Amino acid sequence: MVLVACPACDHRISEKAVACPSCGHPGRQTDRHGLVPALGRVAGTYVSANAITGAILGSVMFVSFAAVLITLILTHR
Repeated sequence: MVLVACPACDHRISEKAVACPSCGHPGRQTDRHGLVPALGRVAGTYVSANAITGAILGSVMFVSFAAVLITLILTHR
């Protein structure tokens, strides 16, 4: 495994990394097709894996909370 410097933050990353874990800058992978590289180019910005995970977790928690509230409201009669 070869480590290279990230062009954005100089953090050492694997040359096969999809994105820098420190700043989210896309890696040097040759495959630019697929879900992960597409998510990394959303609105012309770099999206880190932590940001994507946080957004998904927040959405799931919101839907779960809403489902509990709706259940409580409907069964309170």
